[in-house]
Amino acid sequence: METLEKKKKIPVGRLAAWLVPIILIALFLVLAGSRAAANFCTAWFSRPVKNALGTVFGLLPFSVMELEYVAAGVFVLWFLARTVILTVRAAEHWKTLGRRVLTLALILLYVLTVFLWIFAIDYRADSFTEKSGLAVGAVEPEDLEAVTEYFLRRAAENAGNVNRDADGHWQEDLDGAIDASKHVYDNLSEEFPFLAMRSRTPKKMYLFSRLSSWMGFTGVFFPFSGESNINIDAPGCLIPDTIAHELAHQRGVTSELEANFLGIAACVSSGDPVFTYSGYLAGAIYLSNALYQVEAQRWGELSAFITWPMAVDWNDNNAYWAQFEGPVEKVSSQVYDGYLKAQGQELGIRSYGACVDLLVAYYIDEAHAYLAAHTAP
Repeated sequence: METLEKKKKIPVGRLAAWLVPIILIALFLVLAGSRAAANFCTAWFSRPVKNALGTVFGLLPFSVMELEYVAAGVFVLWFLARTVILTVRAAEHWKTLGRRVLTLALILLYVLTVFLWIFAIDYRADSFTEKSGLAVGAVEPEDLEAVTEYFLRRAAENAGNVNRDADGHWQEDLDGAIDASKHVYDNLSEEFPFLAMRSRTPKKMYLFSRLSSWMGFTGVFFPFSGESNINIDAPGCLIPDTIAHELAHQRGVTSELEANFLGIAACVSSGDPVFTYSGYLAGAIYLSNALYQVEAQRWGELSAFITWPMAVDWNDNNAYWAQFEGPVEKVSSQVYDGYLKAQGQELGIRSYGACVDLLVAYYIDEAHAYLAAHTAP
C-alpha cells in the first residue's frame, strides 16, 4: 500500500519548474505579435529591469558580462565532467545521462526565457524612427554626396582637436572618454526626450576584446547585466563613437542601424571635442563607403578633403580590421546576421550600413547650409 501511494505522487515541483518557462515563452510569442503589448512590456518591464541591473552592476569597476561568461564556461565544464562521472558510476547509465541532459536543458530554457522578456521583446516595440517621426525615404545620389562632403569637411576641421603622438596616431586617454560619456546624450535628448536617462558608465572588456575583434564586434550591450561593454583593443579613434552606439542600446534602441545613427548624432552634438571628431569620422566612413559604391569618381574628388590626421586614423582603422578577415569573422557575421533577421531586422547585419539613410535624412538641410556658407561662389 505504501509503495503504491509513493508511485501515485506527482512531482509537482519538477512539473512547475518546466511549466513556468514554457508558459512564459508561449506568452512572449503571443504578445510579441502585438505592437501595443510589446510597447507596454518594454516600457513597464524590460527597460526598467535592464536599468536596475545596469545601476547595480554599474557600481562594480569590472565587466560583469565577462565574469558571467567565465562563470558560465566553468559551470558547463564542471557540469559535463560531473555528468560523465555520475553516468559511469550509475547502475542505469542512460537514465542518469537523460536526467542530466534534461537538467541542462531546463537551465538553458530559463536563460532563454529571461533573454526574451528583458531584451528580445524590445525588438517588437516601436523603433527610434517611429518614435522620432524622422522621415526616411530613398536617398538621392546628390543628397548622399552633399552629406558625405559635409561629414568629411567637418571631420577634417575637428581632427586637430584631439591628442596625437609625433606620427599623428590617436593618443587620447580612454578613461577620459568613458568619464565624459555620461553627458554625451544630453543635447540630443533635448530634441528626442524619450532618449533621456542617466547614462551608465561603459565597461572595458579586458578579457574578451581581442576575441570580439576576431568576431567583428567593437562593443556589446549585455542585457543580463544592463552593461555597455567596449572593445578596448580596437583603434581608439572610433571608440568614442562605439561608446555612444552602446549607450543607445541602454536607451532601448535595439536596431543596429538606429544605434549607429544615434551614436554618430550624439557624438557630433555632444560639444566634447573627442566625441565630436569620432562621430564625424565614423559618419564620414559610413557615407564614403556608400558613395563609393554609386559614384566612385565623385568619392575620389571628395577624398581631397581628407587631411593627414584623418588619413592616419582611417588607415589605422582599416589596417587593424584587415588582420581579422577570415573564417571566424565570416561565421560570426553569418550567425549575427541570422540573429538580427530572427528579431525582425530584415536587413540583417547590412543594417550597420543602412544608417546612411538616417544620416542623409537628418543632416541634409544642415549639410546644404554648411556647404553654401563654405563654398566659394
